[in-house]
Parts: sequence; structure tokens; C-alpha cells
Amino acid sequence: MAVMARHWSSLSVWELAAVGTVLMVAAVLAPLPLYLLALSVFGLPHVLWELRWIRQTYQAQIPSWVWLAWWGVLGLQAAARLGSWLGVVSAPVTLLVDLLTLALLFWVVAALAWRWGSLRAWLLAVLAACLGVALLWVVNNGDVVAVLVLLAIIHNFTPLFLVSQGQRFATLPARSVLAGLFSLPLLLIAALWWLGMPAPNTVGWWMPSEATWLQQHLTQGFSSVLSGVVLAQCLHYYSVLRLLPTTLPMPAPRWWLLGAVSASALLTLYFLADFKAARQLYAVAAGFHAWLEFPLILLLFSGLGIGKARVE
Repeated sequence: MAVMARHWSSLSVWELAAVGTVLMVAAVLAPLPLYLLALSVFGLPHVLWELRWIRQTYQAQIPSWVWLAWWGVLGLQAAARLGSWLGVVSAPVTLLVDLLTLALLFWVVAALAWRWGSLRAWLLAVLAACLGVALLWVVNNGDVVAVLVLLAIIHNFTPLFLVSQGQRFATLPARSVLAGLFSLPLLLIAALWWLGMPAPNTVGWWMPSEATWLQQHLTQGFSSVLSGVVLAQCLHYYSVLRLLPTTLPMPAPRWWLLGAVSASALLTLYFLADFKAARQLYAVAAGFHAWLEFPLILLLFSGLGIGKARVE
């Protein structure tokens, strides 16, 4: 196992360059097939790998009552999305629950950050509380779908903010590696927009929900944004499945890997049989892990870090 851990932890600039190049080319030439393949094969694994990484990395730094509060709120979101998959909860209700649960998560962060005791944490507590209020305002007065689209796009870049200062991928600074990778979608969008990339044929394809919304609201530049969003999603998967685990002392145990791979294979088969229904079922897990990232990142901004004593 020690040999496996050393092998898995190795990482080179050549690997990063190769992965970035291949994904960029694929995102330009075939963004929708790339999206479908990545989601169907790597969607659930990346959720499971990231949840394990978060637990291993930050569980000891966050009080038990915060985890319990988060799990309870996330359970409400998961229940609403599961109800949508079963056909017993309407889509508008599911969208509202998404924003309301995220607002609750922000308020839990505000409560913890306020107790952290530093000026930086107090400012973050005010910000988290205001974000919760803003989401509540959107529920009553704003464009819920637009906010969820924005959050879905931002979510692709979250690995950059999940790592702590000083963490490394093998010998490479984690934040520098992720900053380089996640600059690629922005550069790609700018380059394709300037070149006037023709719009792709979307008939008969399933697109990311955020891309569907963007197609309806962007009069030009949609193909550029689509390639950028798909590239960012693939880089998110690569970061979670390949890069983040290198910061852990040992690879996942065999029994955990067997269970995760088995569940992922079953979901992939479901995607092949009924993509729309499988996408709704996958959204249960995807929403759970995405909504967990946002309050955790806020806590990191408040001063939480690896090795810091937790506030009870």
C-alpha cells in the first residue's frame, strides 16, 4: 500500500500539460459528446472522491455541531431532488429548496465564523449572513434559475478554493497548479469569442442545464461559453479524482474503492438506458456535494485551515 501511495502521489508538469491540452482540444471540437461522456462516467466518482477528501482533510477542524447542521440542511435538499426524480416534487419547488437550503448553510457558517474570534472571521460572518439574505430575496423577487446557473458555473472552479495555503500536489504548490488549470477555460472562452467560433449543432444532444440557459440568453458567443463551461467541468473532475487525493497520506481502502466504482458503474448504465432520469438521480448527489463546497470555502476564507484548532 505504501508503494501504491507513493506512485499515486507522483505528479509531473508534463501530465498537467497533456491533460489540459487534450481536454481543451476536445472541448473545442466536441463539447457536447465530451460533456456526456464525462458526466456519465466520472460524475458520481468525483462526488464520492471529493466527499472523502473533504472528510479526511477538514473533519477535525470543524465542530461536530456544524457538520450535523450541514448534513441536516443538505438532507432537505437531497430529499427535494430525490422527490423530483420520483415525480412527487415539482421542478419549481426543487429550485426554491435549492436556494433556501444554501441560505441556511451560509447562516450556519456565519454563526461559526462569528465565534472564531478574529476581525477577518467577523467580516466573513457578516458576508455569509448577507449572502443568505440575498438568496432569500432572490426566492421572493429574483430570477432563481439565473442564480442557480451562476452557482453551477462557479462550482466548476471550487477546487481552487478548497485547498489550503501550503498544500501540495506531490512537489507542486496546489493553488498554483489549480490556478493554472482553471485559467484555461477563461482563456479558451476569450480566444473562441475573438475568433467567432460557429455555434454547435445542439439538436438531439443533452446539454448542461447552465449551457441551455446561456443558449437562450446569449445572442452571440454561446459556442465559446459552452466549450469553456465543459472544459471547466472536466478540469473539476480531473482535479477531484486525480489531484486532491495526492494530498492524502494513503489512497482509499480497497473496500471503499470497490463500493464507489460499483455504484458509479451502475449509474453509468442508467445513463445509457435513460439519460434524463439518470441525470435527475445524479443531481441528488451532485447537489449535496456542490452545496457543501460553498460554506466550506467561506470558512476557509474566515481563517479555517489545516492544523487550526476548531471552535466549539
